[in-house]
Amino acid sequence: MNISIKHIRNKHSEHCFFLLAIAVILFHFFVLRHETILKYDSDNKILTYGLRSLADAIILLLPYWILPAKYRRCIWIIIILFTIWTLSQLWYFRTYNDLMPFSSFTLFSNISPLLIKSIKASIHTIDWSIIISIILLLISDYILFRRNENKWVKGKTKYLYIVSLITFVILVHIANGSAFYMKGKGKVDNIWERYTNSNGYAYYFSINSLVALGIYSIVETTWEAQELTEQEITKIENYIESHGNHYTDNSYSVPERKNLILIIIESLNSWVINFKIDNIEITPYLNQLCCQNNSIIALKVQPQVKDGRSSDAHFMYNTGILPLRKGAVAMRYGKTSYPSLAKALRNYVTIEFICDDAKFWNQTVTASSYGFENLYDRNYIPHNGADVAKDGEMFQLATTVLKTTKQPFYAQLVTLSMHQPYDKPIVPATAISQSNQYSAEIKNYLEAVHYCDSELEKFIRNLKEADLYDNSVIAIVSDHDEVDKNVIEHRKRVLPEDKEVALIVLNTPYTIKYQGKLGQIDVYPTLLDIMGANHYLWKGIGQSIFRKNENGQTNFDEMWDISSLLITKGYFKDNNINEIPN
Repeated sequence: MNISIKHIRNKHSEHCFFLLAIAVILFHFFVLRHETILKYDSDNKILTYGLRSLADAIILLLPYWILPAKYRRCIWIIIILFTIWTLSQLWYFRTYNDLMPFSSFTLFSNISPLLIKSIKASIHTIDWSIIISIILLLISDYILFRRNENKWVKGKTKYLYIVSLITFVILVHIANGSAFYMKGKGKVDNIWERYTNSNGYAYYFSINSLVALGIYSIVETTWEAQELTEQEITKIENYIESHGNHYTDNSYSVPERKNLILIIIESLNSWVINFKIDNIEITPYLNQLCCQNNSIIALKVQPQVKDGRSSDAHFMYNTGILPLRKGAVAMRYGKTSYPSLAKALRNYVTIEFICDDAKFWNQTVTASSYGFENLYDRNYIPHNGADVAKDGEMFQLATTVLKTTKQPFYAQLVTLSMHQPYDKPIVPATAISQSNQYSAEIKNYLEAVHYCDSELEKFIRNLKEADLYDNSVIAIVSDHDEVDKNVIEHRKRVLPEDKEVALIVLNTPYTIKYQGKLGQIDVYPTLLDIMGANHYLWKGIGQSIFRKNENGQTNFDEMWDISSLLITKGYFKDNNINEIPN
């Protein structure tokens, strides 16, 4: 047996390495399946997934046979890149429950100490098996070719291999599309429809594989780069005519031109409000605000952020447009001209305060695109050498600046202390950490929420002392969900209500505890209503909380499609929708 193995190794070393490389890539795909796909699709079939993965592995390694023998080791570039892609997707999925778009791999400006901490917290033991498998493959490469460096398949045999492998891949994808067509007969037009529909990167990858996902992404990006067609312009204008907000009255506004202070709270799920642990209130101040007169309280807001996460929330709240389904709009289309809340508030001084460096997530550019005249980031805040400023430090700077700012002003404040990871304490511990009810990770999250709640209370107290509170509308919103309610209740199944986030608006003419469903896209028109800015032509894709029953119903897919056209095709660049009617 030993002689036989040695003989095979010496005579067919190139075949042995190819098969080993196929096995390693298949192993990576099955780790992805175990760690990502099975988390939301327990019915994923191992045989069909395996065949698609094998087809992917063959395509990735096809240059191994195509390239001349002296360039054989160039295949390692593909293997290493695939390994990086696999590990990145594992870490990304554990935070965002989707795969990372290809465009995000070039966002080097987003690499920060906070991001590195998040990655470290996302690493699981199984991830090391991927690295070990690559090391073993590297050792195998050395052993197989140390005496057979120049041995290689040539001539017709080589071309036969290439044609056979490509034929196998084509047959796999024909079978893949045919199975989808047969299963959806009557609802599916052709076998290729499986490859043109997408409900997120993770879903697309699970049913079509990596190479198909890559091709789909290239085609989609190419389509987005084209100019608006007459048909697309008509589609947008028909949608705005049928479902747009055409009112110009200010029936629900505050009586005079008040300041607007928009506070965007990092990772705030609604369930933490009024939540207790060992009889300790997690958000005592937010609880108090929810019982205050002249406040609008909506705790059933569905998050609608996508790959851009926090930056997507900032985009929606400021422009009234849904973000891209794939990729971060702030990074891909940050320089685009948008109508915005800041532009609607005519003759307001506009300021933004953030805790991190403005270079992350392209915030210097987007602040300008959204109409902010001034931006204060980490570099303006005393932060004692930390990677980011704490919420309390940012609130203190905002108080100091706003005291001397000409009124009326629109100030946007973005917190960060509640940002994951929660594997280590984020803020000084309180009695919350002494509880035996939950894991350390959950308690660390609750401690961060408790800290932010306390700093928010101090900030609003400072506004009152500076005589700014009574003359300001204060809107407190979550940027996105993070620790969902099912985690606290030890449920695997995630329900829409588990993800709900908050909208709290203080100093309005109304006392409303809104029990209906809202989306984050509804915040923009609601704030226009409250601020008396309905003279502004663009009132957003969503609906104001005061006017939920005024417009005809539309479906979310159509809203996403229209928003995508508005963003990617530069609709606002060529139209006067930014202008305020005389």
